[in-house]
Amino acid sequence: MLSTPNPRILLVDDHALFRTGLGMILREAFSGSTLLEAPSLAEAMKVEAAPLLDLILLDVHLPDANGLSLIKVLQERFGPVPVLMVSGSDDASQIAQAKDAGAVGYLSKSASGAQMVSTLRECLSGGQAFPSADYAPASAATVLVAQQNPVKPNERQLSILRLLGQGAPNKAIARQVGLSENDVRAEVSWLTEMLDATSRQQAYDVAVQRGWLAP
Repeated sequence: MLSTPNPRILLVDDHALFRTGLGMILREAFSGSTLLEAPSLAEAMKVEAAPLLDLILLDVHLPDANGLSLIKVLQERFGPVPVLMVSGSDDASQIAQAKDAGAVGYLSKSASGAQMVSTLRECLSGGQAFPSADYAPASAATVLVAQQNPVKPNERQLSILRLLGQGAPNKAIARQVGLSENDVRAEVSWLTEMLDATSRQQAYDVAVQRGWLAP
């Protein structure tokens, strides 16, 4: 049973598509939940702290900090809130570092929706949730699956995919969509991972195959 029926959760992660997908999972699994979002440490520190948070989901790799060093920083800002680390890596040494740093759990971005919900429930109930030795992650695309259908990227991300199909470099894409080159690099990395693509062109091709873009 959850410690609170309407949990307030802060997600600190720079990948907009992951935040969108997790938001869908949370709304379905925890109907009364509130999800606050921040793409960086700087933005997280600006989040309104009242009422108190029930859980912080913290990306290991942020554009302005290493998440593994931020647990105490965020707890000084928001109080003794449990922190669940989130990462695209399933590296055992990184999981051990998260545990040593004081995290209550470790959630892989390649986990299935069911695994995510189970992990969140455990952490919101005051427990810990670290992958077991026999943990087998699903493909990266499974993170953004709701009712067996992948979440469609937003219009800006579709524009990025379209430009990838044209062979545009990050600098040109940044000018076209109004993002920094670093933000474009992060979005391209996530889109290719989510689409299980091995190249920028393949990410575009998969988007076309799914009917997201016209060829």
